[in-house]
Amino acid sequence: MISEKQLPELRVYRRLENLLPVESAPELNRLVVPGINDQLPLHRWFRFKEGFSADLLKAVLPLLPGWERESISVLDAFCGVGTTLVSAQELSSSARITAIGIERNPFIHFVASTKIAWPRMDPKRILDIGERVLERSLYRGAKIPGLSSLSAGRCMSRHNALRLLAIRDAIRTDGNSPNHDALMLGLASVIEQLSKTRKDGRALRLVRRGRQDVGRVITKKWAQIASDVRFMRQLVPHAPIPPVFFGDGRAPGCHGIPPCSIDLLLTSPPYPNNIDYSEVYKLELWLLGFINNPNEFLNLRKTTFRSHPTAAPADPCNEFSEDLGKGMLKAVLGPIMRRTKSSREHYRHRLIVGYASDLWLTLRENHKLLKKEGICAIVVGNSLHGGKHLPYLIPTDLIVSAIAEQTGYQVKKIAIARNFRRRLSGNHFLRESVIYLEKE
Repeated sequence: MISEKQLPELRVYRRLENLLPVESAPELNRLVVPGINDQLPLHRWFRFKEGFSADLLKAVLPLLPGWERESISVLDAFCGVGTTLVSAQELSSSARITAIGIERNPFIHFVASTKIAWPRMDPKRILDIGERVLERSLYRGAKIPGLSSLSAGRCMSRHNALRLLAIRDAIRTDGNSPNHDALMLGLASVIEQLSKTRKDGRALRLVRRGRQDVGRVITKKWAQIASDVRFMRQLVPHAPIPPVFFGDGRAPGCHGIPPCSIDLLLTSPPYPNNIDYSEVYKLELWLLGFINNPNEFLNLRKTTFRSHPTAAPADPCNEFSEDLGKGMLKAVLGPIMRRTKSSREHYRHRLIVGYASDLWLTLRENHKLLKKEGICAIVVGNSLHGGKHLPYLIPTDLIVSAIAEQTGYQVKKIAIARNFRRRLSGNHFLRESVIYLEKE
């Protein structure tokens, strides 16, 4: 257990916190995690541990006066599997909502794109094509990708890997339509169940699983998808299909979104937790063919949000470096940067600079897209790093607030949704919050 005495920067954080509108919001506890999504139609098509609740959009919309009467535009610049976009579709029968998403991971982008395309799917066709491709899927020609944990049978038996690859190829050969994408997503969603792994925090953990019938497992998932499409067609018969761009949420303007056109930015950028989500979803990336060789995989890891050591280091000469020495941002980052820079773990210092730089870029670029008095709601989590000899805490909510004040926002509220009590018991800075910002 790490003692509070080992974290001298907490004294600075407390003083800064008193200058900000911080409040407890236990009603948000269940909304900053994806728990309910596993039981909801469409949202349950692929289990995504890093998301937030499908109900969060509905909870945030009342911040916009008249949202039930007027047209509202919503942007999720780190949309993940499209939770915000699907929620907007579900609300479209009672409100005029235009949603836009951006996602950098090619597999996760595929999940989001497929889920929001449900109005173009035919449940009967999904089941008919699924039956046909299972009959036609053969081992011939299937080749296990060059990922060592797959080729060696460590993360999945070679038998299951070849069977899944054969089904993948049969779907591709059969056609290219939203129904085929639904089948491919169903295949992706059972990869973890049919592997020897489970997603656990920052990595894939090896687990023991009994032998399963691949055809039976995947047929059950396809039946669930078809059932959800049938249900949603009755619930929201004229749902729009929002665009979801494959790209970088740190530079949303690259996708043709007009300046001053967004009413609400609702998103959750990666937390500074050292987790490389490309690694967490590597089985899906490789087995579905979104990654074909180690160089492509490394390039993806390096070009993601700088929340982990593999990402590209921050440019020390960029614009953000000038803001490090200003105002509240200097007060927040100063103590932790001095401690990590003087230590032997320089990669930690680079990670903090890179992460804060990406937050600064994200807030600045998304500010350009918001309308005047538009609202930005960001779900963030603070992180504790290091062992007993050199612990440090990254107060993401304070960093976001400090950057926001320097990039044209007013911090309306830091709503603490829940506290973590794992390695620093009793300290309220280990927490997950929703930060509400308004464009001035």
